[in-house]
Amino acid sequence: MSDKTYHHGDLRLAMIEKGVKMIYEGGITALSLRKLATACGVSHAAPYAHFKNKKDLIEAIGSHVADKFANALKSVAGKPSVEGLVNLGWAYVLFFAQNPPYYEAVFIWGGVTVGETPYEPYDFYKAYMAELFTKINYPQELRQNAFIAQWALFHGLASLAIIEEPENPHTWEQRVRDILTNNYIITIGGK
Repeated sequence: MSDKTYHHGDLRLAMIEKGVKMIYEGGITALSLRKLATACGVSHAAPYAHFKNKKDLIEAIGSHVADKFANALKSVAGKPSVEGLVNLGWAYVLFFAQNPPYYEAVFIWGGVTVGETPYEPYDFYKAYMAELFTKINYPQELRQNAFIAQWALFHGLASLAIIEEPENPHTWEQRVRDILTNNYIITIGGK
């Protein structure tokens, strides 16, 4: 990929972000390199300096959002602990509540298949949970289900936050923290 810039700054990043918006507003069929060039105010040939084709653009969108998502999780998690897990869930939900187009671009149109191929946010969560389970001596036979349940809780809350109040994601900040701290998070020792 090229690191070329254009008169408005980083053209590649601008096209990725405009691509996310196009997908959010009109679905994957609304996205084209030609429309993207027009939206960014550049020639129809300009996107090809950064993306081979539409598929390449979609992959770049997925990578961009995955990087931002992983950084959001990593920035709050700290050392593995139940409190850190609450922070991780909180960051997960708020990331998508504040950025609904990212959720759609990745999970609906981006073709993310968590667990089958490397996906940095999921891989970080998986490693975090493995270390937490070991640290708190969580029963081995309960780990897989607890791992799935926690991810599903975070993902489900994010989905609800987007559906219920997309115009005001900040109302979810305290609600999510309350849900995650009031016995809905894994219990110490599997009790």
